[in-house]
Amino acid sequence: MIEIGFSILSSDFAELGSVMGKYENLVDFIHMDIMDGNFVPNLTFGVPVIDSLRKKTKILFEAHLMVTNPLRQWEWYAKSCERILFHIEAENPKRILKKMKGVEKGIVLNPETDVKKIIPFLEEIDVALLMSVAPGFAGQKFKGEVLKKIFRLRNIIDRKNLKCKISVDGGINHTTAKLCSEAGVHQIIASSWLTTGDVAKKINFLKSLS
Repeated sequence: MIEIGFSILSSDFAELGSVMGKYENLVDFIHMDIMDGNFVPNLTFGVPVIDSLRKKTKILFEAHLMVTNPLRQWEWYAKSCERILFHIEAENPKRILKKMKGVEKGIVLNPETDVKKIIPFLEEIDVALLMSVAPGFAGQKFKGEVLKKIFRLRNIIDRKNLKCKISVDGGINHTTAKLCSEAGVHQIIASSWLTTGDVAKKINFLKSLS
C-alpha cells in the first residue's frame, strides 16, 4: 500500500496545531518543507515551530531541508523529526550521510537533476524523494518527466531488494497520483490538493493505489 504524506506548506501557519489534529489520523506522515530563502526563493519555518508541533502529535515528522547547508543544520531537526531529507544539489551525500545518526535518511532530487546521481546511494538511504515541481512553492504543475525516474529507480530497488522507498512531491492530484502509482512509487506527498474538498475521500483514493 502506498504511504501518504501531507505537506503543511499550503496550510495556514497560524492554524498548524489544528492542522495536526485534522490530518494525523488520515495520513502516514507529515512532511515539513524547511526553506532558508537561499537554496530556494522562499522562507518557511524552522526548529521552534516544528518542536512546538511535535507536542501536538506522535505522527512521524519528515523534514525536507531546502537549505544551503544541510550538513550543519540536520541536527537541529533530529529532536522532533524521525526522518530527514536533504537535496543532492546542496550537499555532497557522502559527507552528510556519514554524519547523520539516529534518524531515517533521505536524498531529494530536483526535477532537472539526473536520476543517476542518486543511484550510488540507494543502499544507504531510506527514501529517495523525486521532486515533480521546482522546489520552493506549493500549487505548481506536475512535471511528467519524473515518471521515468520513478520507473527506473523502482526497477533498481526491486532488482537489488533494497529497503529504500521512492517518494514523489509536487503537483499531486487524482490523475498525477495514479500515474506515479503506475510508475512504481512507494510514497506520495500532497499539499494544496489535500486542503480542499472531501479530504478523507481523497486520501482513501490515494491509499487505494498500489
